Amino acid sequence: MARSIPILVGPTASGKTALALRLAERVPSLEVVSADSRQVYRMLTIGTAKPTHAERKAVPHHLIDFLDPAERYSAGRFRTDAEGAIADCLRRGTFPVVVGGTGLYLRALTEGLSPIPAVPDEVNRRLHHALEAEGLPALYRRLQDRDPVAAFGIRPNDTQRILRALAVCEATGKPLSVWWKSPALPSGYRYAWLGIRSPQERLRDRIRRRAYAMLDAGLENEVRRLLERGYGWDTPAMRTVGYREWRSHFEGGTSVEEIASRIITDTAQYGKRQMTWFRALEHIHWVDGVGEDLAEVALEWLESVRRS
Repeated sequence: MARSIPILVGPTASGKTALALRLAERVPSLEVVSADSRQVYRMLTIGTAKPTHAERKAVPHHLIDFLDPAERYSAGRFRTDAEGAIADCLRRGTFPVVVGGTGLYLRALTEGLSPIPAVPDEVNRRLHHALEAEGLPALYRRLQDRDPVAAFGIRPNDTQRILRALAVCEATGKPLSVWWKSPALPSGYRYAWLGIRSPQERLRDRIRRRAYAMLDAGLENEVRRLLERGYGWDTPAMRTVGYREWRSHFEGGTSVEEIASRIITDTAQYGKRQMTWFRALEHIHWVDGVGEDLAEVALEWLESVRRS
């Protein structure tokens, strides 16, 4: 029988990392396998709310701080890396817990990915020329016509994913959403999910307080250092919420207070999208993020997974 691996999920700022650290105090062998698409990048520390170095020293974390900000990372690569980290933990006799909120990565890990064929370079070049000539809104409308299912899950300003969906459609003759339904390689593990949920107003307040704490910790300077190192606004890592909003500050003089407001709004919207994705999963066991017994409930769940 496949080994059961726990997954701790929730929207941004819901307290996933803090809960994982509290659980590690009770389960000394616990190690965290991060499922956060932004914490993979080096030098993006404050704005991604990474665990501190002291916390990572106390509780080993995998898949954090290992990519250059200019590198692209995919759900398929995450699955390979995460399964490798899980296998390493089990081989050493420790207890891996997947913690994060990137829905696509978690789906890739637990359900696998469909075998989408490689896209010829010529198709990619043609689409990039169309992007320059027609603009992103025109390409997004094209995607809505050709693959409305895929377009529904892609933001109108997400250049990379819009081009990817169009490229698959043009190269294969089938919409990307159809490929998603193709049989995928099964995972070598079983997964048990625990989700943290909080009232929307409380989560918004946590997001607001965390944003100002990031500013106090030096987020503006962190963004400035990335720019000085040559990482432009189109760099994959710089499209992260908490970083991309600073462009109008550095280029147009928008006030820090306005940037903070934008970060809070964008983060809250991202959290809503996360919850929309998670609510569609019937197998998540939800716990109240404001309950005083959160840690005890989570510990009981964790122990039940260990025994299964």
